[in-house]
This record gives sequence, structure tokens and C-alpha cells, in this order.
Amino acid sequence: MIVSIVVVLYRKAVEESISVCSILGILDGMKAAGFFPRVYIWNNSPGWVLPLVHEDVTWFEGDNVSLPLIYNDIADLAFTSGSSALLISDDDTDYARFDFESCFRVVEKMLSDGQENQVGAFLPQIMSGGRLVSPGGRKLFKGYLFDQIKSGLIDSCNVLAINSGMIVTRVCYERMRPLYDARLNFYGTDTEFFVRYQCHFKKIYVLDAVLEHSLSSDTRESPDRALFRWKDNIKAMDVVFERESFAFKLLMRIYYALVKFKLFVKFRDWRFLKI
Repeated sequence: MIVSIVVVLYRKAVEESISVCSILGILDGMKAAGFFPRVYIWNNSPGWVLPLVHEDVTWFEGDNVSLPLIYNDIADLAFTSGSSALLISDDDTDYARFDFESCFRVVEKMLSDGQENQVGAFLPQIMSGGRLVSPGGRKLFKGYLFDQIKSGLIDSCNVLAINSGMIVTRVCYERMRPLYDARLNFYGTDTEFFVRYQCHFKKIYVLDAVLEHSLSSDTRESPDRALFRWKDNIKAMDVVFERESFAFKLLMRIYYALVKFKLFVKFRDWRFLKI
């Protein structure tokens, strides 16, 4: 089975990316197990690092291109060139405890069992700061964390997850194409994907695999970084829930007005009130 992996690098050298280093380390083992990996690395900060030359790697350059455009372009390339599955990754997800072979074996078995019409996405269990942060749930427009989750099939309704580490199938690509809404920029892409996903697939598969991932909300952010993140996020939610009712949108705007005020108090910066 041909499988593809895309990693988006941003202001990191190849050797500084824990995602790239760990993925390169498993390629020979994947081949020995009967998988044929194709790795696509998108350097989203040209001039920052020299291209990686490797027989299994295709290198792309882009100047801070939005994530939907990157993922959509790579998905088109991967699936039209024969891949059965695509793993999406950022550059700082720790795959040290991630068994690529067994995870892709689960995907392979589900496809061979004829369940490609029920499930199109496979999710790792992602930890940050000792908490399970993905998959999680959604109430209206707001996500929340699960205390724990079992591996296996779960209902897709109102499930949210982080992009990084997710595996999507060819059928998922064909049904949802384009995989991501090109109107989005960086934040909100995962929310938009799963809100739409539940309309196409009844189930999501939670893999028996754990990843470590650092979230922006778990680290100390500068006011400028927080401003960019929330501005992009709030704009994204308007796109994600554009078809919802007036009451839904009103409640969402009230919630984000409270978020803006909270950020204004936290950072003592008037710019948050103008988002």
C-alpha cells in the first residue's frame, strides 16, 4: 500500500523538526513492512533552510502559504499519484511513541474490510501538558476536552481533533474534496474539517497511539502572537458556521466578545477589543 505523509515546516531547519527527524527514521521499516511511503515537506518560510535531498522526499517551497492551500495541493498530488492514505503533520509533533506501521496497518485492514464508506479519518490520541487534547468534543461552536477515550470506532457527530497526526483515506479525499476550505488561513482548519466530515462519514477511528504535541494555549504567548491567533480564529469561525441560524451566530458573537475582553484584561492591550 502506498501511503503519503505531509509535513509543513515553518522557520525550522530540517534537523530542528522533531516531526521530520522521526518520520525519516521509520521509512526503511515501513518499506520492509510492505508500505511504500512518500514524504512531502513544505517549507513555508523560504530561505530559512536548504532543501532536504532524499529519495523518498519531495520538497516544496512557499512563502507563508495558508494551511488549506498546502494540504489541498498535497492531497491532490498524493491521491492522484496512487496513495491510499495521507498523514498530515506540522513540524513539532513528537512521533517517538507513534507506531507508524501498526497505525497504517489499521487503515489497511479497515479498507480491505470494506469499511471505507463508514470511516475516512483515523486519529491519534494527542497529549499536551499531561492532558488529552485530541480528540475532543464540540457543543455548538465551542470545543471541550475528553477525560479519556478508548481506541476504535466512535461516532463522528460533534467530534473535533487536531490536524497533526491525522490520517485520511482516498475515499475521504474524494468525498470532501477539497479537504479544507481555502477561505481559511491557519486556525480553524481542523474545526471546519470535522464539522464537514460528520456530514460524509458516520464514524471516526481512534488509533491506539499516543502523540505529544505542544499547544499555543499551553505556552506563554506574546501579545502579538495571541492577537494573531485569536483574530485568525474568530474570522475562521464565521466561515465554519456561516450556515447556522441567526441565534447560533448571535450566541457565538457574544461568546467571542467575552473572549476579547478577557484577553484585553490579560494583556492590557486595547487591540484585542478591535478584533
